[in-house]
Amino acid sequence: MAEVKEVPCPFDTKVMIKVRYLCSCGLAQPLSKLYFCRHCLDLRCGFCVSHEVDSHYCPNCLENMPSAEARLKKNRCANCFDCPSCGHTLSTRATSMQLQAPTEDGTNVKIVTKKLYYLVCAFCRWTSRDAGLQDQTVASGGWPQPEAPEAARFATLQEHYRTLAQREKLEKETRRFCGRKLSYMQLTDKYGLSAAVARKRAGLPPLHSLTLKSGQESVPGGGGGGQVSLAPCQAKNIEEIEVLPIDELFGDTQVNMTQVTSLDQRLVQLDLQPVSSKDLFPRHKYLMIKRSQRCRKCEHNLSKPEYNPTSIKFKIQLAAYYHIPEVIIYKLAPASSCFLPGSECNFVLKLSNPTQHPTNVEFLDLNEFFKTKVAKEEAESVAKENSKDSNEKPQSEQEKENSGPSSRIQSTFLRQPTLVQASSKHQVIPNAKLVIPKSPNVYLPPRDDAAEFDDSGPDLRGIVDDVNLVAWRKGNKAGIILSAIVDKDVKENDEITVGFALKFIYTNTVPALEQREVQTSEIITPVYITLGSVQKN
Repeated sequence: MAEVKEVPCPFDTKVMIKVRYLCSCGLAQPLSKLYFCRHCLDLRCGFCVSHEVDSHYCPNCLENMPSAEARLKKNRCANCFDCPSCGHTLSTRATSMQLQAPTEDGTNVKIVTKKLYYLVCAFCRWTSRDAGLQDQTVASGGWPQPEAPEAARFATLQEHYRTLAQREKLEKETRRFCGRKLSYMQLTDKYGLSAAVARKRAGLPPLHSLTLKSGQESVPGGGGGGQVSLAPCQAKNIEEIEVLPIDELFGDTQVNMTQVTSLDQRLVQLDLQPVSSKDLFPRHKYLMIKRSQRCRKCEHNLSKPEYNPTSIKFKIQLAAYYHIPEVIIYKLAPASSCFLPGSECNFVLKLSNPTQHPTNVEFLDLNEFFKTKVAKEEAESVAKENSKDSNEKPQSEQEKENSGPSSRIQSTFLRQPTLVQASSKHQVIPNAKLVIPKSPNVYLPPRDDAAEFDDSGPDLRGIVDDVNLVAWRKGNKAGIILSAIVDKDVKENDEITVGFALKFIYTNTVPALEQREVQTSEIITPVYITLGSVQKN
């Protein structure tokens, strides 16, 4: 009986890390997790981009919400709820109830059917009736929420410390502008005279009267004028604390686990932390965000989605998958099933061109690429130092320039690059050396979505492929025959990693404003391929 081979999932992490590209920060990542900045012409990973929140929306009802409103609602949706027992989304169910109501003349009584609504979880069968909540007359009615026992004190402390921060800010501004003459408008802006007048008209006490001397502050929105102490709690003697009865805690009474909440259920409701399952209340669903990624070096957008939460399109999508040639392990030779130290293993790579422009791909030695890169960086640093020395001006002229308004604006708004290089522990050290072919240049046609309906194939006039290098072609894809020599010091069960530098021609379809022509540039990116593991001979 033939053995059925297991087909690996292409989205599995173990499969994705078989081929990794080196980011500009020194971290090797799969191509699907990288971005390509067409302004810097470098690869960017998730640590090389700054994440910005574009919009908030509910994942259940897809209601869009501004950032200010989401902050006021504590990043929760007002109409959707999560099950407090299992965490799934609660659905609204309708039921009918017969009630007795008097007729119009008031002499008789008639039976009226009234529709009521309650929440139910389709996964664990939890309902709002289990928590003792009454059915609502409206489907999107306001379900009662339990109030935290210390909510009033937290609100009072927050308001008190906000007042102290505002007063400290005013005192700092007062010392700063003490010796200067200010107009009335500047005084109202700096010292908050308009805010003081507004508090006086509203009948509120002035800011300077809100101190800890009074020891109490009215609760905002308390309605009943309740007083909450601002002073810290006093220490108690350990002898005055009531001792818990150990016999009742560790007695012979059996605990019903169906009525006791789990640790996850308590952590979901941190303000209450219910012990019994009957105290679980439905929680408002958390909002989700649509975020955009921005390059940390040039601050250009690399990914920006649509504002509408129902849209899956992107305004800007500079994922590396759409700009960098994709490398896939297509085939391993039968002799490579058992890697030996010092042996040569053959394999076939599949290269595909994702862009609408043709490109030439070339394989370079990885060590020579790093040496050339280091030498180039040293030359650039020396050139920058020389340019600074040649452009030095007298100190008086520099002080005059720095005192101008333009220099202040530049020093305020210009940001310094925040790229951080990966440490040495993230460095990938290959243990097999790629045998560079004699003619390492490979031509890749542009991507054509209608190629599968065209029998003529791509235009390859004037392109002569090396038989020992190119195994096959299909559309914008090509199979490349390569070989690598395994190091002699590898041990058993070590993964064989081959590294090389991939050089290709990139065509920038969105040039700068001062450059109207389409620009092409050569880009070199290191690639690491894991072929397999060393096995016994």
